[in-house]
Amino acid sequence: MRKQPLAKGAPAVTRKWSRVTAIGCTHGDLVDPTRLDEVMAFVHRFEPKLRFDLGDLIDTAAFRHGAKGTQDESHPIEPDRIAGVEWIKRYKPTHISWGNHDWRLVEWRSHHNAVLAFAAGVVWNALEDAARDVGAKTVPYDLDDGWFYEGGMYWGHGYWFPESAVRDHAEYLGGPCCIAHLHRPLQERSRTRTSRDSFCVGLLGDPKKMTYARRRRATSRWAGGCVFGEICDNDHALWLATGQPRQPIHFPAGF
Repeated sequence: MRKQPLAKGAPAVTRKWSRVTAIGCTHGDLVDPTRLDEVMAFVHRFEPKLRFDLGDLIDTAAFRHGAKGTQDESHPIEPDRIAGVEWIKRYKPTHISWGNHDWRLVEWRSHHNAVLAFAAGVVWNALEDAARDVGAKTVPYDLDDGWFYEGGMYWGHGYWFPESAVRDHAEYLGGPCCIAHLHRPLQERSRTRTSRDSFCVGLLGDPKKMTYARRRRATSRWAGGCVFGEICDNDHALWLATGQPRQPIHFPAGF
């Protein structure tokens, strides 16, 4: 078929596409090292220009409200901090959307217990310094302000847990989104006129180390994952790579 000529004076449209990866929920010292190795091997092959970390870089179990008197209260803080900082240095995210586990530190900096407030500040400053060192843009853990909008997609940690959470986030935002938070890799389409697929990147932490969730049926759906693809100014082409328990994340051949 013969191509129609451009209207007189109409500029040619050129869209510059950039490769992107998105991961989340490493959970500090509760991480699954094998998952990190799988993701980083792919990142080195794929060479994304944009690297999103969608939050919960550390677990902060000792800072959990309600931790007092439980096993979480004695969870070591320093290994958690080190793991989070080292992951930032290794992955070198260009964008970080802080998660609810990370944001506990911000809230605890004003705690009435000066020791706890100081400890929270030390760990939070270490994360912020690491993010600054790699040049990452950051957004807070906030329902309205905790999002990046890149390539016609909202990128953020996420806030709700129900079965329809991915679709709910997209419909609240009014456009497709990519989140973490749920720990289960998902791809779902929202009920809008301009519906596009939205994603949850899954979990890079080790569920066996997360004792608080070992007795819940929903935990059986937790699995590793990574979203990857290309974006331009206002569009995207993305895919979800997943891995079941005891199986590697399946990335496409050629990368």
